[in-house]
Amino acid sequence: MYEAPIIKKAIDILLFIINEKRPVGVTEISKALSISKSTTYGILKALLEKDVINKDSSSKKYFIGKELLKITKTIHNDLDIIKIARPYLEKLSEIVDETVFLGIKDKDTIRIIDIVEVKKSYKISSHVGIKIPLPAGATSKILFSTMKDDDIVSFLSKNSLQKYTKNTITDLNAFLKEIRKVRKAGYAVDYEEYLKGVNAIATYIYQHNNPLAFVWIVGFSNSLTRNKIKETIRPLKEASRAISERLSFKPDSDE
Repeated sequence: MYEAPIIKKAIDILLFIINEKRPVGVTEISKALSISKSTTYGILKALLEKDVINKDSSSKKYFIGKELLKITKTIHNDLDIIKIARPYLEKLSEIVDETVFLGIKDKDTIRIIDIVEVKKSYKISSHVGIKIPLPAGATSKILFSTMKDDDIVSFLSKNSLQKYTKNTITDLNAFLKEIRKVRKAGYAVDYEEYLKGVNAIATYIYQHNNPLAFVWIVGFSNSLTRNKIKETIRPLKEASRAISERLSFKPDSDE
């Protein structure tokens, strides 16, 4: 198997800069990692172009850049949400007997950051990191419900309503009417609108009254039926409310 040695060297250099916690020069990096000076310089130049690292104009030494700090902050925030939400998601999955997802908005998608799979063989499954396109299904509806109609129209003028199944809402006026219903109800449902044979119900998690993340329940349509979805509304909202309260008030000492 090809192991891409240049990528390994780039990672070694980046980790060295991070672990040193101070500006370091080309020669120091080259000697510490036993990488030729020319190769070290080339890798540093590439990292610099992507703003992963930065360079002091006077000392010519390198330190971590804004893109790396942004990535670090994103990971930290994700882990913080996951840590607080996880026990509530586990309890919710046990109550509704379906798979529960946790996600956040990531540009023009919703990225899954945690999953609690139901303990039965016939279930919906996915992977952390998967991105759900906007607009698509219950997750999109609940996200758009946190936006003003004008902002939704502006977004959809650049990202059209795609047809995923025969049940997908593709008419703008009908979609806006659906979003207004979602705002009033506080949750969104998806009856085989994104995936054939799959139903879902979603709501949002907030921090200090600001939408922060999304939690949704997904199941096969013959398991997560319309009647069962009605029964999941209360436990879903209760889980969302509990997580939101924890995120809005985090004590200094962990439980």
